[in-house]
Amino acid sequence: MKMISWDKTLGILLPGAERPRFVRDVASAMHLLAELWPVTYGRAYQRALAFCARALEGRMSAARARLAFIAAAREARVHVVS
Repeated sequence: MKMISWDKTLGILLPGAERPRFVRDVASAMHLLAELWPVTYGRAYQRALAFCARALEGRMSAARARLAFIAAAREARVHVVS
């Protein structure tokens, strides 16, 4: 998968995790959403998946995908630590 880095690393704390995961790029965010996300429904979740896919295809900025990922975290009550 193509690596499209974010301008600022994002730390998130998934439910039950002892330490935060640091997300540095769109592909990592997409992996978390698809494989480890605690809530796999909801408008923000679907939007984050779509925005990450578009960013990987070069049809959207990484910054917009990052904002959508943060919104999905809020929707799922995943704590953003940085």
